[in-house]
Amino acid sequence: MGSVLAGLLAYGFFALATRSLGAAGAAPVSILWSFWAVAAAVLTFPVQHWTIRTLAHDGHEGTVARALPKIALLAAGLTVLVGLVAYVFREELFGDRGVAYPALVAAITAGSLFLGLLRGALAGRQRYIATAATLVGENSLRVTLAIVVAIAGGGAKAFGVALACGPIVGLVWIGSLRFARGQESAPGLRSPLALVSETVGGSLIAQVVLTSAPVALAALGGAPDQVTALFVALAVWRAPYVIALGVTPKLTGGLTRLVVNGKAEQLTKLRALTVAGAVAAATVATLVGATVFEPLLQLAFGSDLDLETWALVAVGIGTAIALGNLVLLLFMLALGRSGATTAAWALAVVVTAAWLGFSTLDPTSRIVTGFVIAQATAFVLLLGFSTRLPAGARPAEAAEAADRT
Repeated sequence: MGSVLAGLLAYGFFALATRSLGAAGAAPVSILWSFWAVAAAVLTFPVQHWTIRTLAHDGHEGTVARALPKIALLAAGLTVLVGLVAYVFREELFGDRGVAYPALVAAITAGSLFLGLLRGALAGRQRYIATAATLVGENSLRVTLAIVVAIAGGGAKAFGVALACGPIVGLVWIGSLRFARGQESAPGLRSPLALVSETVGGSLIAQVVLTSAPVALAALGGAPDQVTALFVALAVWRAPYVIALGVTPKLTGGLTRLVVNGKAEQLTKLRALTVAGAVAAATVATLVGATVFEPLLQLAFGSDLDLETWALVAVGIGTAIALGNLVLLLFMLALGRSGATTAAWALAVVVTAAWLGFSTLDPTSRIVTGFVIAQATAFVLLLGFSTRLPAGARPAEAAEAADRT
């Protein structure tokens, strides 16, 4: 419930920006928003997961307490590095030669790591209401500040400050970051640095491909109004994907039990259902994209948002395939083939890069088509890689006998 409400508030924030600044004026905000989405996937969730797992596995807080200096160094190093990269490409991404936007990128990086540790501390202590409150509070603060900016007539930089200020709400629970020392670390636990490194794999590439099309369009010289329009369309189409993420832990557990028990027939049926579901979702996206999608976007985000109908349909199809890729990713996790998942997405990126390099279409057409190519290529590869059960899987009959025993 907190995730859904936080998502609605996040869309409300960007609707305020586009209504106040127009499609072209809100382009820098769309770049910052896209980076925030990637930072949440790359930084917030891994640190949160490591903290929860460590507290649950150890039964004490000593390991997390001793890891805090490493986490602080990680946050400082990444903040400086990402800020410098944003500074180098500030004109291509933001059309601005100042330091304001790179500073905002750095602030979003630090805030993402802070919230990951904070939510991990809260959820690891089973404070789930407080964890949900951080989700809602983060985006409520953004919307509140955006309303103030809109009333005051502030520009894109002011909306960027409002976006970067979201993690400040975590100061309400800052006391949860005090971890008791004294106990020894449990063997076999991964450090936060190792876990973040492992995240740079299939799931990370998938998230980057899903969210970075507006950034790529800006880098290729796309018009600012097209960048904003593509960002809004992709953000709205991505809503079902965001909701689907909430049920992935249960799906992963169920799929893993099927793999361990050697239920090849059921896994084959589920793969077939995944393909059918992706086709059905793509069909619905085509119908919606060709009819009511653009009027709804303009009603919610402003009448100057303009993207060709075929592009709206293509983005919808791409995100529908992304839902199938999410399920296939869970298949690969259940099968214990994270390396193959990374290989599939890496190859999909190579194919897409070749398309972008050789295509002579205009920037918007190249990026939109490349987005669909990336999702479709990954889907085919993941589907192929998920067909073989691992050698250690138990035959169904033996598994049933063992379960009865």
